[in-house]
Amino acid sequence: MHIGIQGLPDGVGQLPAHVPVSLVAADAPSAALWFPALLEDALAAGSVGLVASDTSWVDGLLRRPALQAAYRAGGLQLWVLSPSLQAEVRRHGLLSLMQELERTGLSDAHALFVCDAQGLLAGLSVAELARVSRQLSVLCRERARPVVLGFFPPLEPEVLLPALRNLCQMSMHIATLRSDADRWSLGLERWNTDGGALFQTAFGLLHDDTSGRLAADGTRTRGAARELVEAADQSEVIATRASIEGQRGVPGHWRIVESPADLEIAAAASVAATVLLDAGQASDFESRARLVHQLRLSRPLTLKIVVRENLGKLRTHSEQALLQLGASTVVYKEVGFSRLLQLLQDINAQSHTRKVHPDYEQALGSFMPARERGYQPPAQFCALVRSMLDRTHAIGLSHSLVRLNVLAQIPHLDALRACHTARDGDLFTADHEAVYVFLFACREPDVDLALHRLFSLPLTQLFSSEATDCSETGIRAMTGHLQEALRKGLPDYSALLDHAPAAAAVATAAPASMPPLPSPTLPAPPAGTGAVHVAAGPSVQHRPIARRAVPHPTGRSVA
Repeated sequence: MHIGIQGLPDGVGQLPAHVPVSLVAADAPSAALWFPALLEDALAAGSVGLVASDTSWVDGLLRRPALQAAYRAGGLQLWVLSPSLQAEVRRHGLLSLMQELERTGLSDAHALFVCDAQGLLAGLSVAELARVSRQLSVLCRERARPVVLGFFPPLEPEVLLPALRNLCQMSMHIATLRSDADRWSLGLERWNTDGGALFQTAFGLLHDDTSGRLAADGTRTRGAARELVEAADQSEVIATRASIEGQRGVPGHWRIVESPADLEIAAAASVAATVLLDAGQASDFESRARLVHQLRLSRPLTLKIVVRENLGKLRTHSEQALLQLGASTVVYKEVGFSRLLQLLQDINAQSHTRKVHPDYEQALGSFMPARERGYQPPAQFCALVRSMLDRTHAIGLSHSLVRLNVLAQIPHLDALRACHTARDGDLFTADHEAVYVFLFACREPDVDLALHRLFSLPLTQLFSSEATDCSETGIRAMTGHLQEALRKGLPDYSALLDHAPAAAAVATAAPASMPPLPSPTLPAPPAGTGAVHVAAGPSVQHRPIARRAVPHPTGRSVA
């Protein structure tokens, strides 16, 4: 008996007999294509007894000419499970079901299909499920033709498959069909073939327009991570010209296209090729991210998508967003071309394993900072920081919050005017003692470099000490301290900073309305707030800063 899928190698397309078989359709398109074809193949080999749980599904099957003809000729016997059967299975296992089927026409010449079987097995206790397993194993050994349990959506394969693996003392043969863009994949947990048993092997499938059926496309993967074993275009590389600009030794078999739009067209029929996309400039991120998402959703998981930095540096959250949207890896600008060639070779057998949200905006939203940047009033600062923490917590994106205690002789306004942010999500504010700087997607090792780029003066000329926290709990605790201070009243510098000219010098005195406040020694952080670093600026306490105009160097954005 064939499995309803054409072109599978090594006898994979045959239903094994004498062992229990579970066929799982992970989604509605897979169920609609697979089970009617499966039954037609089974009827071509002999009589079939079909036990269904839904009359409307049976009615849909009988609209197919081949199945309708077999039903009228008696080759297809149909039964519909009664609502009381679940209770019978609890009391007697499968005995009542088999006795009823045999009494009403099931013979040894029938292949037996039970669709869908989750209603039959749902809710059974461990002891009841063990009894059903033993009975099912005996039933399969006694029957010459296959016994198949079919499982339809809605279901959760992550929950169902582990249960099926333990059914029938691990003798259950399990195949799962799932849709993958315009392709499908047939995953075999365990399956008998002409060459022996296969475990955790998957085959790529296409819909054959001529036959109206699924057919193997020549792609085979193995293992839980879907390591690629074979594919017709596995060694093909399609690259944008900008991704290899100025490189020597580009392999002659690579296909070079002029633009990302051309790359999408060139990869339209790719199954397991590698696409090499240039990251472009910061302004190109949106178009690159959409292309990565589109390629991942429209092509099989065996397609490799590599994004290479070529002009600027990607921000940390941009890199992670590309990976979440479907990129296989991101290659840094510093990586040489020979190392890139080795990397492409290393990932040649990989399949994409991360889940990709089908909605681009939702998939990207968790990785993007707030649109605001620069100075924020304390209340707004706390609200924005906590909102970004809430949105990025599930994906593990790391941020940093720095408290910089202002030197006693430095007006707060001067310290704030020395801070220049060029990236969305990088915010700062102040309380009576310190300036607070939130750095979106900035890890602890990068904080010092980021601060030196944000401030137009050396930190030692403005601040006496600093405390950095990169943990979520610590950042929330620091914003909580700010919110407590708000109840006693904190200044809002928005008007002064908004109307301040783009000064080339630091003011030498504080405004009369906002006198400078003393900066006490930085208090120890509360317990459990994460990794906190406290450091005093070198010689700050011993060397006063000269009160003179200090030129502002050109500000740079944080890498």
